[in-house]
Amino acid sequence: MRVIEAIRRELEPLNREILAALKPSGEALRRFVANQLYIVPHDLKALSVAMSKARERDEYRLVKLLVDGDYRALELLRELAEEVGVAFSWDAVDPSAVSYTHFLSWLALHGTLGDLAVAMTVNLPVWGENCAALARWATGRGYSKLGFLEMFAGPYDELEAEAEAVAERYLDWGRYRFVARAIQRYELDFWRAISST
Repeated sequence: MRVIEAIRRELEPLNREILAALKPSGEALRRFVANQLYIVPHDLKALSVAMSKARERDEYRLVKLLVDGDYRALELLRELAEEVGVAFSWDAVDPSAVSYTHFLSWLALHGTLGDLAVAMTVNLPVWGENCAALARWATGRGYSKLGFLEMFAGPYDELEAEAEAVAERYLDWGRYRFVARAIQRYELDFWRAISST
């Protein structure tokens, strides 16, 4: 069994919790945007730092895919923020919602590219499912600037193909299990924080 597939199977119960945590509402959408305005720029910077660790061609390709994705996401997020009437504010940043990006910065500084490959490919499809669900809800309420949410719906085939080889190169099951479990716990915290009433 491939590395990422094996770890993803171990995380199925936690991933189901993440998918169940989203409770769409107007307030949840505004909290989503408010916290993503903090998260996405920091994710982009963390991934740029991670690029300095690349040695092999597939490692450069992997990190570039992630950087390019976040750069595009930042532009689309600004469009969504304008539509929902949310501007960045430190007062709107919920520490429970943004712990994910702090962990990504830790990975960029202290992790291997194998750790990053596992974290991103375990996380993005689940994140994408909830983004797609929120996009469907928002579409039904007349919102139209939903490119940020829709871009994460996948598929992630190209990313996973690059990530698997990198994960195998740095294989460390103990680290990988910790990294994957941690990033998904932070993902769960994000959806719970924006969906809280």
